[in-house]
Amino acid sequence: GLNFRDVLNVLGAYPGDPGPPGGDCAGLVVASWTGSSLQSGDAVFGYGVAPLASSCLTTEPVIARKPAAMTFEQASTLPTVWNTVHDSLRSSKTRALHIIFLHAAAGGVGLVGVEYTHWLRTRVLGTAGRPSKHRHLRQLAVRRMASSREAGPLAAGAAEQMRGQRMHMALNSLSNDFISATFAMLTEGSHFAEIGKVSTWSHER
Repeated sequence: GLNFRDVLNVLGAYPGDPGPPGGDCAGLVVASWTGSSLQSGDAVFGYGVAPLASSCLTTEPVIARKPAAMTFEQASTLPTVWNTVHDSLRSSKTRALHIIFLHAAAGGVGLVGVEYTHWLRTRVLGTAGRPSKHRHLRQLAVRRMASSREAGPLAAGAAEQMRGQRMHMALNSLSNDFISATFAMLTEGSHFAEIGKVSTWSHER
Protein backbone atom coordinates (compact mmCIF):
# COMPACT_ATOMS: atom_id res chain seq x y z
CA GLY A 1 0.00 0.00 0.00
CA LEU A 2 1.02 3.60 -0.61
CA ASN A 3 -0.25 6.49 1.48
CA PHE A 4 0.41 10.22 1.64
CA ARG A 5 3.05 9.84 4.34
CA ASP A 6 5.11 7.76 1.91
CA VAL A 7 4.84 10.46 -0.76
CA LEU A 8 6.02 13.15 1.69
CA ASN A 9 8.77 10.78 2.84
CA VAL A 10 10.38 10.27 -0.57
CA LEU A 11 10.02 13.98 -1.39
CA GLY A 12 11.85 14.88 1.81
CA ALA A 13 8.84 16.96 2.89
CA TYR A 14 7.78 15.02 5.99
CA PRO A 15 8.48 16.92 9.24
CA GLY A 16 10.57 14.78 11.56
CA ASP A 17 11.61 11.19 10.92
CA PRO A 18 8.96 9.25 8.98
CA GLY A 19 10.93 6.01 9.09
CA PRO A 20 11.40 3.83 6.00
CA PRO A 21 8.81 4.09 3.20
CA GLY A 22 5.85 1.76 3.39
CA GLY A 23 3.85 0.18 6.15
CA ASP A 24 0.49 -0.97 4.82
CA CYS A 25 0.60 -4.33 3.07
CA ALA A 26 -1.31 -7.42 1.99
CA GLY A 27 -0.04 -10.75 0.77
CA LEU A 28 0.49 -14.43 1.36
CA VAL A 29 2.28 -15.91 4.35
CA VAL A 30 5.40 -17.76 3.15
CA ALA A 31 6.78 -18.72 6.57
CA SER A 32 5.65 -18.44 10.18
CA TRP A 33 7.11 -19.06 13.60
CA THR A 34 6.26 -21.94 15.89
CA GLY A 35 2.96 -21.39 17.68
CA SER A 36 1.57 -18.94 15.13
CA SER A 37 -2.09 -19.29 14.15
CA LEU A 38 -1.10 -18.49 10.56
CA GLN A 39 0.31 -20.96 8.09
CA SER A 40 2.07 -20.75 4.77
CA GLY A 41 -0.39 -19.73 2.07
CA ASP A 42 -2.75 -17.76 4.33
CA ALA A 43 -3.89 -14.42 2.85
CA VAL A 44 -3.36 -11.54 5.29
CA PHE A 45 -3.21 -7.74 5.47
CA GLY A 46 -1.93 -5.20 7.97
CA TYR A 47 1.49 -3.70 8.69
CA GLY A 48 4.96 -4.89 7.77
CA VAL A 49 8.57 -3.74 7.90
CA ALA A 50 9.57 -2.18 4.53
CA PRO A 51 6.70 -3.91 2.69
CA LEU A 52 7.30 -2.09 -0.60
CA ALA A 53 9.67 -4.95 -1.38
CA SER A 54 8.46 -8.29 -2.76
CA SER A 55 8.55 -9.75 0.74
CA CYS A 56 8.58 -8.34 4.27
CA LEU A 57 8.72 -9.28 7.93
CA THR A 58 5.76 -8.66 10.21
CA THR A 59 4.33 -9.81 13.53
CA GLU A 60 0.98 -11.41 14.15
CA PRO A 61 -0.64 -8.72 16.35
CA VAL A 62 -0.51 -6.18 13.50
CA ILE A 63 -1.93 -8.37 10.72
CA ALA A 64 -5.27 -10.06 10.15
CA ARG A 65 -6.73 -12.56 7.72
CA LYS A 66 -7.84 -10.95 4.47
CA PRO A 67 -11.56 -11.31 3.67
CA ALA A 68 -12.08 -13.47 0.59
CA ALA A 69 -14.29 -10.82 -1.01
CA MET A 70 -11.45 -8.28 -0.96
CA THR A 71 -8.49 -8.16 -3.35
CA PHE A 72 -4.93 -7.77 -2.09
CA GLU A 73 -4.82 -4.29 -3.63
CA GLN A 74 -7.97 -3.25 -1.78
CA ALA A 75 -6.80 -4.70 1.53
CA SER A 76 -3.43 -2.91 1.34
CA THR A 77 -5.18 0.48 1.37
CA LEU A 78 -6.95 -0.05 4.70
CA PRO A 79 -4.65 -0.29 7.76
CA THR A 80 -3.35 3.27 8.21
CA VAL A 81 -6.48 5.20 7.23
CA TRP A 82 -8.85 3.02 9.26
CA ASN A 83 -6.63 2.97 12.33
CA THR A 84 -6.18 6.74 12.10
CA VAL A 85 -9.94 7.31 12.11
CA HIS A 86 -10.61 4.68 14.77
CA ASP A 87 -7.97 6.00 17.16
CA SER A 88 -9.09 9.60 16.61
CA LEU A 89 -12.75 8.89 17.38
CA ARG A 90 -12.26 6.25 20.07
CA SER A 91 -10.98 8.68 22.70
CA SER A 92 -13.68 11.25 21.90
CA LYS A 93 -16.50 9.01 23.16
CA THR A 94 -18.47 9.93 20.06
CA ARG A 95 -22.01 8.58 20.02
CA ALA A 96 -25.14 8.70 17.88
CA LEU A 97 -26.42 12.15 16.89
CA HIS A 98 -23.18 13.91 17.82
CA ILE A 99 -21.92 16.34 15.18
CA ILE A 100 -18.48 15.62 13.72
CA PHE A 101 -16.34 18.22 11.93
CA LEU A 102 -14.51 16.19 9.28
CA HIS A 103 -11.86 18.09 7.33
CA ALA A 104 -10.70 17.03 3.86
CA ALA A 105 -13.66 14.66 3.79
CA ALA A 106 -12.98 13.61 0.18
CA GLY A 107 -9.42 12.48 0.97
CA GLY A 108 -8.25 9.05 2.08
CA VAL A 109 -8.78 9.48 5.82
CA GLY A 110 -11.81 11.68 5.15
CA LEU A 111 -13.69 9.06 3.12
CA VAL A 112 -13.07 6.46 5.82
CA GLY A 113 -14.22 9.04 8.37
CA VAL A 114 -17.48 9.49 6.48
CA GLU A 115 -18.10 5.74 6.45
CA TYR A 116 -17.12 5.40 10.11
CA THR A 117 -19.39 8.22 11.26
CA HIS A 118 -22.31 6.78 9.29
CA TRP A 119 -21.70 3.52 11.14
CA LEU A 120 -21.83 5.44 14.46
CA ARG A 121 -24.99 7.24 13.28
CA THR A 122 -23.47 10.65 13.91
CA ARG A 123 -24.05 13.80 11.90
CA VAL A 124 -21.19 15.12 9.77
CA LEU A 125 -20.07 18.48 8.48
CA GLY A 126 -17.35 17.81 5.92
CA THR A 127 -14.98 20.17 4.17
CA ALA A 128 -13.62 19.82 0.66
CA GLY A 129 -12.21 22.07 -2.03
CA ARG A 130 -13.47 21.39 -5.52
CA PRO A 131 -17.16 21.24 -6.50
CA SER A 132 -16.59 17.72 -7.86
CA LYS A 133 -15.54 16.60 -4.39
CA HIS A 134 -18.65 18.20 -2.88
CA ARG A 135 -20.80 16.31 -5.38
CA HIS A 136 -19.09 13.05 -4.47
CA LEU A 137 -19.65 13.68 -0.75
CA ARG A 138 -23.34 14.38 -1.36
CA GLN A 139 -23.58 10.98 -3.01
CA LEU A 140 -22.18 9.55 0.24
CA ALA A 141 -25.01 11.20 2.21
CA VAL A 142 -22.90 14.05 3.65
CA ARG A 143 -25.58 16.74 3.98
CA ARG A 144 -23.52 19.56 5.47
CA MET A 145 -20.40 20.80 3.70
CA ALA A 146 -18.07 23.77 3.70
CA SER A 147 -15.01 24.95 1.78
CA SER A 148 -11.49 23.87 2.65
CA ARG A 149 -9.88 26.56 0.50
CA GLU A 150 -10.12 29.55 2.87
CA ALA A 151 -10.72 29.68 6.61
CA GLY A 152 -13.06 32.69 6.50
CA PRO A 153 -15.61 31.21 4.09
CA LEU A 154 -15.31 27.88 5.92
CA ALA A 155 -16.23 29.47 9.25
CA ALA A 156 -19.10 31.47 7.74
CA GLY A 157 -20.51 28.53 5.79
CA ALA A 158 -20.22 26.12 8.69
CA ALA A 159 -21.83 28.56 11.14
CA GLU A 160 -24.76 29.16 8.78
CA GLN A 161 -25.40 25.43 8.40
CA MET A 162 -25.05 24.75 12.11
CA ARG A 163 -27.68 27.41 13.00
CA GLY A 164 -26.40 28.02 16.50
CA GLN A 165 -25.39 24.43 17.23
CA ARG A 166 -21.84 23.43 18.16
CA MET A 167 -19.82 20.40 17.14
CA HIS A 168 -18.76 17.62 19.48
CA MET A 169 -15.61 16.46 17.74
CA ALA A 170 -13.24 17.58 14.97
CA LEU A 171 -10.87 15.44 12.94
CA ASN A 172 -8.44 18.02 11.59
CA SER A 173 -5.83 17.79 8.85
CA LEU A 174 -5.76 21.46 7.81
CA SER A 175 -3.40 24.18 9.04
CA ASN A 176 -3.00 27.83 10.03
CA ASP A 177 -6.29 29.75 10.33
CA PHE A 178 -8.32 26.60 9.73
CA ILE A 179 -7.31 25.36 13.18
CA SER A 180 -8.64 28.41 15.03
CA ALA A 181 -11.78 28.40 12.87
CA THR A 182 -12.33 24.76 13.79
CA PHE A 183 -11.91 25.38 17.52
CA ALA A 184 -14.43 28.21 17.29
CA MET A 185 -17.08 25.74 16.12
CA LEU A 186 -16.63 23.25 18.97
CA THR A 187 -18.80 22.96 22.05
CA GLU A 188 -17.56 22.73 25.65
CA GLY A 189 -16.19 19.31 26.51
CA SER A 190 -15.60 18.50 22.85
CA HIS A 191 -12.59 16.76 21.30
CA PHE A 192 -10.07 17.92 18.72
CA ALA A 193 -8.04 15.22 16.96
CA GLU A 194 -5.02 16.56 15.03
CA ILE A 195 -3.53 14.49 12.22
CA GLY A 196 -1.97 17.40 10.32
CA LYS A 197 1.79 17.94 10.13
CA VAL A 198 2.05 21.66 9.31
CA SER A 199 1.52 24.64 11.69
CA THR A 200 0.02 22.42 14.36
CA TRP A 201 -0.74 23.88 17.78
CA SER A 202 1.03 22.80 20.92
CA HIS A 203 -0.92 20.81 23.49
CA GLU A 204 -0.82 23.78 25.89
CA ARG A 205 -2.26 26.17 23.31
